[in-house]
Amino acid sequence: MRIRTAGKTDVGCVRKHNEDSYLADADLGLFVVADGLGGHAAGEVASQIVVETVAKFVGDTREKDRTWPMEYDPSLSYDGNRLKVALLLSDRAIAEDIRRNPERETMGSTVVAGLVHGSKVTLAHVGDSRAYLLGPEGIRQVTRDHSWVAEQVANGILTPSEARVHPFRNVITQALGNGGDLDIEVQNLELDKTERLLLCSDGLSGMIGDRQIWDIVTQSGDLQRAVESLVLAAREHGGEDNITAVLVGLEPELP
Repeated sequence: MRIRTAGKTDVGCVRKHNEDSYLADADLGLFVVADGLGGHAAGEVASQIVVETVAKFVGDTREKDRTWPMEYDPSLSYDGNRLKVALLLSDRAIAEDIRRNPERETMGSTVVAGLVHGSKVTLAHVGDSRAYLLGPEGIRQVTRDHSWVAEQVANGILTPSEARVHPFRNVITQALGNGGDLDIEVQNLELDKTERLLLCSDGLSGMIGDRQIWDIVTQSGDLQRAVESLVLAAREHGGEDNITAVLVGLEPELP
């Protein structure tokens, strides 16, 4: 199967600069969305560190015969370990940058990353950047937000609709570069040729609902038109944050 992909990022309608970064590399099978935190304290630096660090480590570990820089987790696949270690290295790289540049002490980043091999997808994430699977049967969020409102929904205190408009909806509980223990969630999925994988920052998912996302992707015809339409829809609904979307699909190899 051949990987098709498209990505787009946009500053939105409120922010003065874009703190999101993304990567869509079909050759590596690597797709990353990082949402920087810290405003003028260089959130865009943090998200770019994440994208560059993940890309380098994943590229360096295409072959298994190499020294592993951290403890290998036998409960995860090789690709699961690649992504987990890449995010740990990103966390370390942000911390090192902050030590060199103390004026950036509040910067950090969320991240969602996917590695695609054939029809197999390995995902890892920290924070509230999301991954969705979209297919003929509908749309399904496959990552769990590391956020205050997501915890309240899980505990039955808030409904999903209440969480979408809650004043604390942007409060995250996990981020790279913020110190403390990281809860890096890793999972494996199958991507059918009729499905699309969407990675996005909360500037998209916080502005438009799942049904509208599904409608746009299924009606757009091609992936580039779809990501452009997703970003436009988020802007039309207020564009309160930076907006980033990466779509991935599979198609048969040409003979």
